Amino acid sequence: MGTSSGFAIWRAVSIAGLLAASTPSVFGVDYVEPTAEQVARCMTLPNSGLQQACRGGYSVQGLKFPDEASELSLFSNTGRMAIFKPKGPGPHPAVLLLHPCGGVGDPNHIRFWASKAVEEGYVAFVVDSWTQRGIAEICRTRPPGFVPIHMMVRSRDAYEALAHLGKFDFVDVARVATIGFSNGGRVSYLLGSDSVAQMYAVNGRRFVATVAVYGQCFNRELGLTFLRPDVSRPLLALLGELDEDGNPEDCVPRLQELKSRGTDVTWHVFPKTGHAWDQQAFRVPQRNAQIGNTAGVLSAYDPRVAEESRDRVFSYLAPRMKGR
Repeated sequence: MGTSSGFAIWRAVSIAGLLAASTPSVFGVDYVEPTAEQVARCMTLPNSGLQQACRGGYSVQGLKFPDEASELSLFSNTGRMAIFKPKGPGPHPAVLLLHPCGGVGDPNHIRFWASKAVEEGYVAFVVDSWTQRGIAEICRTRPPGFVPIHMMVRSRDAYEALAHLGKFDFVDVARVATIGFSNGGRVSYLLGSDSVAQMYAVNGRRFVATVAVYGQCFNRELGLTFLRPDVSRPLLALLGELDEDGNPEDCVPRLQELKSRGTDVTWHVFPKTGHAWDQQAFRVPQRNAQIGNTAGVLSAYDPRVAEESRDRVFSYLAPRMKGR
């Protein structure tokens, strides 16, 4: 994993980040000029690639987050931006659930994870980066100007969601982690990066840990690296042996390199497992072309792996979150 690949994502977003602010609103995406304060923050980064990537994340309108939380019930709508809380006054630890490229439109998928989080005593914040921006999915469609910068936009969304949780007395904002799926898993990788924290962390507040579930570390077609060499937060990566998107052949060597430098990284590769193993929409396996993977990705639901992956995530988080 050389320096050139490590910084590839910043080169890719540079041009788009500069153009986005002058692009008219499309797909409901409101492009804006970064504020003087945001530009000044970006300029503190050590090179032009990082500075331009930072500006890309600030070149769209920020999200409006929920003002209230609710308890998760059988009738709760989990296919939307929402904050679900366990019983009791807290303060509780929390997890951000970061959706895949298809958004939060699969309520069964979000419920599968949110219900376990609440059961384990966590506040579950479903962060929807698409709906308010008029985007249904970006697995196959390309909202003009948005796809090249969306990783930085989602990273900013996550840090601003973390700051938003600080407004609630029932949340212990010092104990918040992320769990990201596929595209959201890429975001989880980025959220462990010191550079990304310098771009978007509010008042220096960072996540205790990040979890990537079948998240892509490196995109071969586009030459983009999502698992950054400056990761400094505890990280769990769950991978499928047969997954062409979150490919273990790309991820494991990068994880091993981080671990050799003393970074707290953990990973597990599920044998004979493809992509999106926890999404019931893929009970019948499907191969779908995606942006950056023209050959397609095999998505296949596996209930056994889904249960095991969920158990592994919360077993991993328990000592890091509840023991603090």
